Amino acid sequence: MASPSAPSPSSSRPQRSPDEVEDIILRKILLVSLAAPSAPNPAVPYLELTAAELLSESRPLLALRDAAERLLIDRLSLPDASPPPFAFLAAAFGRAADEARKISTIRDPALQARLRASIAHVRGLILSYARIVAGNPDTFPTPPNAPHPAAELLVFLLAEAADPLDSAPAPGAPPPPGFLDELFGNADYDAVEPVMGELYERLRQSVDKVSALGDFQRPLRVLKRLVGIPNCAKALVQHPKWIPKNQIMLIGEGRTMEICSLLGAFFHVSAIPDREFASQPDVGQQCFSDASTRRPADLLSSFAAIQNVMNSLQDGLRDVLLVLLKNSDTREKVLEYLAAVINTNAGRSGMRVDPLKCASSGMFVNLSAVMLRLCEPFLDKMESMKGKIDVKYLFCNRRVDFKSLTAVNASSEEVSSWIESWSQDNASGKANKENFSFICECFFMTARVLNLGVMKAVADLKHISQELARCEDDLEANKAIRDQGGSSPQLEQDITRLEKIVAALSQEQFCYESQILRDSSFLQRALSFYRLMILWSVDLVGGFKMPLPSECPMEFSCIPEHFLDDAMDLLALTSRIPKALEGFPLDNFLNFNIMFMASSSYIKNPYLKAKMVEVLKSWMPQRSGLKSTASLFEGHQLCLDYLVKNLLKLYVDIEFTGSHTQFFDKFNIRHNIAELLEYLWDVPSHRNAWRQMAKEEEKGVYLNFLNFLINDSIYLLDESLKRILELKEIEAEMANTVAWDSRPAQEREERLRAFHQSENIARFDMKLANEDVGMLAFTSEQIPAPLLLPEMVERVASMLNYFLLQLAGPQRKSLTVKDPEKYEFKPKQLLKQIATIYVHIARGDKEAVFPAAISKDGRSYSEQLFASATNILWKIGVDPQIIQEFMQLAGKAKAAAAEAMDAEAILGDIPDEFLDPIQYTLMNDPVILPSSRVTVDRPVIVRHLLSDSTDPFNRSQLTQDMLIPDTDLKLRIEEFVRSQQSRKRRAVDTETGEPDGAADMVE
Repeated sequence: MASPSAPSPSSSRPQRSPDEVEDIILRKILLVSLAAPSAPNPAVPYLELTAAELLSESRPLLALRDAAERLLIDRLSLPDASPPPFAFLAAAFGRAADEARKISTIRDPALQARLRASIAHVRGLILSYARIVAGNPDTFPTPPNAPHPAAELLVFLLAEAADPLDSAPAPGAPPPPGFLDELFGNADYDAVEPVMGELYERLRQSVDKVSALGDFQRPLRVLKRLVGIPNCAKALVQHPKWIPKNQIMLIGEGRTMEICSLLGAFFHVSAIPDREFASQPDVGQQCFSDASTRRPADLLSSFAAIQNVMNSLQDGLRDVLLVLLKNSDTREKVLEYLAAVINTNAGRSGMRVDPLKCASSGMFVNLSAVMLRLCEPFLDKMESMKGKIDVKYLFCNRRVDFKSLTAVNASSEEVSSWIESWSQDNASGKANKENFSFICECFFMTARVLNLGVMKAVADLKHISQELARCEDDLEANKAIRDQGGSSPQLEQDITRLEKIVAALSQEQFCYESQILRDSSFLQRALSFYRLMILWSVDLVGGFKMPLPSECPMEFSCIPEHFLDDAMDLLALTSRIPKALEGFPLDNFLNFNIMFMASSSYIKNPYLKAKMVEVLKSWMPQRSGLKSTASLFEGHQLCLDYLVKNLLKLYVDIEFTGSHTQFFDKFNIRHNIAELLEYLWDVPSHRNAWRQMAKEEEKGVYLNFLNFLINDSIYLLDESLKRILELKEIEAEMANTVAWDSRPAQEREERLRAFHQSENIARFDMKLANEDVGMLAFTSEQIPAPLLLPEMVERVASMLNYFLLQLAGPQRKSLTVKDPEKYEFKPKQLLKQIATIYVHIARGDKEAVFPAAISKDGRSYSEQLFASATNILWKIGVDPQIIQEFMQLAGKAKAAAAEAMDAEAILGDIPDEFLDPIQYTLMNDPVILPSSRVTVDRPVIVRHLLSDSTDPFNRSQLTQDMLIPDTDLKLRIEEFVRSQQSRKRRAVDTETGEPDGAADMVE
């Protein structure tokens, strides 16, 4: 269409005036008529009243600039006009843009300038009224069923945010070019704010209950665009649903933050299922149904697809928060939002989380990933940035509550007292939230989010995996009963039910795995964060150096325990994922664990220290699969000087964890320590450190270590052999098929479960028993001296004799079971190790005390037992040198037994006051217990104190240094022994006819 312009003189058409040209253009933009039409045209309504008003004012019936607003208002005020007001205004903006382009061909500069100004004026009016209509839809009449202006606006935004790779088409046509930019950007906040209220709510609804496979990308792009506009960003954080205050019946504040806040719906988008507020499409169903029968490549493809979309979501949310944090008008509100999410979801740290009270794992895993992304700039420069992290934020900030969390080594009372004293000392310059840098706030908030988020989700995944394994075992057991002819309607129902549960749990497990374990970038960021956590924590105690200060600084004592606990959990997790640690520097973690794993004055929780050992064990080269971990253990001075020492100390300390399950927990923990110690023994530098420590602590920690090692060995072998007898009994029952098949199905199921349970216990106990015996075997060769101490030698001899009795005694044949290797039961290897330990100790027995200790054991020792063991050793092909020395030791033990009998005969009836009240044997070194005042033999009470630091007669506290030598009683005992020996000699002289003293002269 040709642009309106003044015609040339040669034209036959009359020339239009500038007013007429302007009238034509404005009427085209506003689609109005001021002249009565020959026929009604709904698209261009006749504004009869407006025309009458203009005539009454003696004004021409022309749509000119000064009448533009009146024309626009009257056009919008028409009842049942089509399209509705907002759609009309958007289209009018497009027509205005078209007309602005057309007038560029007008040759008259003055006319062109006038028209350009008029169009700009009208376009400004259009945008102004578009904002009014969007914020207040009832301002003008609206046709029935017309969409809300915010809905139309959202369609425009979504259409503009469309991408060719989107899975679904855009919901509508895009707006005229430039409309949205000018609508939002060229207005003050008061004009924009009413528009944004409903728009943000509808944007939130567009991703409500949308899963990782749903269409969240376009709404996320819209959100990113809007926060890039300062006034829109401000409207977002000022929105009533930025931090919702409304309460929903039965729904807690934490869950409300997720389902009602504007950002909560975006954070809820996840692959991790939410059973209470399920999202669609179902990720488990679409990606992991029938996973057991699918090709590995299909599963890998599903994992990769989920990682891509989740990274896209998390990158987008990071961008949103980053823009808001950089804006001084919105930054504080963002920090308030993050704090509110953390505080209202503190319940997620509990063992059992109420899903109606707290936000989902999906939201918190996403928030964890986003917070780690926000930390990246200072994680890349952690050495220089860690100084900006102020420990006092934990106690003085007004956003997030850290004070109620369990501290690493201080009670809640000690924490409160320390904070109070610090506050008084700093009353003049009291710290508040404004004193802390963003790096400081971001660091501590991230630590809290990770605890409530990814670390909690990992714990949930562990429980899901355990439940899945249990259900799979039950399903397998039920199918086994059915296969053996025990089918029944109830059994079929149970099998069907279990199959459904297994399928659902399997899908859930894969969903967690896809979003957490398969995302290597996520795990690497988390590792970097906890590396900074470790560096910062160590700085609180003076850096990486040993020994630690004698008194733990309160700054360290008061930090939340979960800071360190989460670091260990993450390290343990990533150590089990192939290549997750490849290329990542572990030195700081190694040194940290060595420094603190045996220091109860710094870390109170024994299970946290146990996790440190678990982490180190997973880094052994044969386990980690990483070449770098060998140099990790062999190339650090702190490691060479303290690792073995602290492992042995922890082995002792872990006897008492304070938990009701401490008796069984200690075996798991010591199993990890034993594996690590066995590896270190083969590293010459660590073996030397071990020998040095054994020499320095021969009567201290090392003696305690040996005592518990022996205690555990006896208990574990005893328990595993009992279980093997139970297994043999059930095997015999099942072998009698006629009798077995005649039993009720429920009874057979119970016996099968008992069988599987005994299998697991026997396998675990025997594995640990083998480890303990193995450790005694390799250490006794080079460190026999502690095993020969008076307070230890009889314990060692009794243990070895007991093992020998089980493996070579008359009842050994009763331990024959099918597939003994399945239960880690290797009797030949065990017997060989026992014989080797006997020989190693004998080689180091300079005082010849070992044979007497062996023969003194009245429970297990016999001459025949050693003879039987020797025959078996020859049969199984043990080193002849070992067998020869074992036989020599057996001969010495036999001789010692004879000597002991002679000595007992010589002493005759021993006065009760000379007998130890615990063992009822003659005391050699009597000591008085300070509290009960009872006199006992020193080796006996020392042996007791190795396991229990109390007086056995009144349970009061007792340590070795508190024992009081009973010198007078010792002299009397020695005199009694001499007198009995002299009496015996005189009796012998009398019988042989020799004069008194002749025997002495012969000697």
